[in-house]
Amino acid sequence: MIVPLSIESIAYMGAGVARADGCVHFVHETCPGEKVAAEIVLEKKSFKEARVVSVENPSCDRLAEPDCRIETDKGSVRVPGCVYDHVTHEAELRYKHDQLLSFLTRQAKIENAAELVGGPFVSPKTLHYRNKITLHSSHGADGRLLLGYFGDDNVSIIDIPQCPLAVTQINEELAAMRRDKAFWRWLGPDNSVSLRWTEADGVVVIPESKTEQGAELPALTENTPIVGTLKVPARGFFQVNPEVGTALVSYVTGIVQECAPRELLDFYCGVGVFGLSASKVKVHKVVGFDSGRSVIRLANLNARSKGLPTRFFCEYSSRVASRALGQLPKNNAMAIVDPPRAGLEKEVTAALVATPVDNLVYVSCSPDTLSRDLASLVGSGVYKVRSTRIFDMFPRTAHFETVVLMSRVDK
Repeated sequence: MIVPLSIESIAYMGAGVARADGCVHFVHETCPGEKVAAEIVLEKKSFKEARVVSVENPSCDRLAEPDCRIETDKGSVRVPGCVYDHVTHEAELRYKHDQLLSFLTRQAKIENAAELVGGPFVSPKTLHYRNKITLHSSHGADGRLLLGYFGDDNVSIIDIPQCPLAVTQINEELAAMRRDKAFWRWLGPDNSVSLRWTEADGVVVIPESKTEQGAELPALTENTPIVGTLKVPARGFFQVNPEVGTALVSYVTGIVQECAPRELLDFYCGVGVFGLSASKVKVHKVVGFDSGRSVIRLANLNARSKGLPTRFFCEYSSRVASRALGQLPKNNAMAIVDPPRAGLEKEVTAALVATPVDNLVYVSCSPDTLSRDLASLVGSGVYKVRSTRIFDMFPRTAHFETVVLMSRVDK
């Protein structure tokens, strides 16, 4: 069924929001203010999803030609996940600002949120910025082996000869791999492979199949702004946009310098970039925790190689938070939390409320779970938000990084 819709706003994850017949409609590849004809593709009790058929009055936010597409035998196809490839970068950032503000106001219940959200750090690149991609293999309908990203259904594979988001070096290696018949024989169907690039190591091909995930790979070398090069597990987490990652670390370290804590806890620390940077700017005692054995091993190696006193322990933050926070001095203490997309575990949130630090930095890649956790931290009456800033880590996609600084209410 084709229906006329007026797009009011852009929801988190990129769909335009329209209301008709008492129901919310979500329509991708639209802009606020546009009137569109859309085909209903999914009906639920509380909402409908629709596909754009035509746009009556294109917004000035809209690009003449989308910039994250690949050509296939079925025509031009949007690269999965690139939900903002049809709009200008300025518009994308504006949408994300509005989404964060909505989360902070509605979910986290922060009354003065608009005053607390600073200007974003804008990525210097909107394309060819990713230093890591992960591709999956599967047989197509014609029996041909495909290598690419999962489609919107999370089942089918969209073949990706080149990724518009990946750095040039990765795309060059990907092209060479796809020309190599031996690579296709090695890969087979139902497998995954990552390509990761660093300035020091070049492009590294990382098997991600279940049978090979446990195999130990040589550590890679990543650059950081405060402590220089760090060793990172080949399969370990590191920010995928180097320029924005550098700005993020510098910004958080600047906050640490401003707060000048005597002791600092670094939860979900990874290879220790925040904790090591804090030690570098003369924080007296820094301790980090992460559940990954390989990242903790390299975090301690990094500390020794830099001559820094930072200590890292292989512990689940949920299990150690209460004890570690309880051992901090009552004054002049700080914590940094950088959890995965799922946000803080309830045990960590409870510990931060029960034993508050003077200043708390929350680094988040998911504004929905961030706002959930802020609702608990700020709603407890223990913390107040001092500042919030978006870091444009993932241009053209629905995602962005956020840094929130909180302080104890009684400070």
